[in-house]
Amino acid sequence: MPNKEGYPDPTAERAIRAAGRMPMHIFNAYNFVNGVAERLGFEIIGLRDRKTGKEYRR
Repeated sequence: MPNKEGYPDPTAERAIRAAGRMPMHIFNAYNFVNGVAERLGFEIIGLRDRKTGKEYRR
């Protein structure tokens, strides 16, 4: 990802990618819940953390 001057900026690129990822403990919970829901014929769209209010969509 180039900066304003056109030079590569790997630090900013890593930060932007990391900001869009689910934390590992949320990802593991999502996979578990989605696996159970899939067996029952449902699909999980997203999760919301009650403590922080942050929503995670997949």
